[in-house]
Amino acid sequence: MKEDEMYAYIFNSLIFKRWHWYGHHFMQRLRGGSHPFAESILEACLACDTAMPGYAKRVVDLMAAASGREKNERERDYEQLLQLLAELLVVRQVVTFEWSFPVSFHSEPRAAGSKRNPEITVAGPQFHLGVEVKAPALLEHQRKRAQNETQIPARAFTPERLKIVTQGKEFTLPRDNPVKDFLISADAKFAAFKRADPNFIGLLVIVWDDHVYEPISSLIHDDAGLFTDNSFARDANGEPLRFSNVDGVVVIRHLHQFVNIAGDRGPVDGAQHALDYGRAGEFPWKVFIENPQGHAVPEVVLECFQALPPSPVLGAEYSPKDLVWWFRM
Repeated sequence: MKEDEMYAYIFNSLIFKRWHWYGHHFMQRLRGGSHPFAESILEACLACDTAMPGYAKRVVDLMAAASGREKNERERDYEQLLQLLAELLVVRQVVTFEWSFPVSFHSEPRAAGSKRNPEITVAGPQFHLGVEVKAPALLEHQRKRAQNETQIPARAFTPERLKIVTQGKEFTLPRDNPVKDFLISADAKFAAFKRADPNFIGLLVIVWDDHVYEPISSLIHDDAGLFTDNSFARDANGEPLRFSNVDGVVVIRHLHQFVNIAGDRGPVDGAQHALDYGRAGEFPWKVFIENPQGHAVPEVVLECFQALPPSPVLGAEYSPKDLVWWFRM
């Protein structure tokens, strides 16, 4: 698909037939100009379409479907669009990465006997990789985080201790249930692939906002992390949920880039455009958290995602937290 064809398809979609969050951005093309947010989406769609024909139209259809809602439902559409952009960000990185051996890409594939599918699989002579991409609904959480002085990123305190720490004031709870749900979903999607190929690698990619200590705490905090024996998520017998089909999680801080650039505030932290995944060795870092119950993830996959082990060496936000106190300046 070519650029003009892509724009023609967008102009004929519901993006221009009903109210849409991104209608303004694409409209600039009809006015003889362009908008960097729309151009970034277009470039990413075309890059993915080259590797997987039909992908670009599918993204536009999904984007257009989040349109024309009543005002009180628009936030839900807004967050669905952020999820779609997160998928596009990650899939573009996978298909444009310079793999050192021949690979083939498959969009939303299904294993035999399953109706569930990850975003993309990568098949090569060395491995068969599945990638599931998730982005949390954060708008309400972000409001609370901005209002409350105290934040509890992980379930690290007993109720008695929590009362002492918060001193009776409002506080922001952990946003760990979405991380748990993401793992449950990815585990189910990868299960049939693992049955067909025991060496299949299942990777969950979580695209968060700038506060990446939140998903990191949810996954590996010693007192409650989902990948620890003290996990807050338990089965009917009281045993920790294990998510054995998910071999690891990549955490990326990028949702705020979509929001900033769509809102004409421009990118931050060296991003060049809305769907700029970044470059290896440059901030902001992406982190990889291995599942102790999973297989080893090949080094080339971590290179593709530019993923490093979480560590305070990367910055304070790259390690689990018990407590955050916000001081307003």
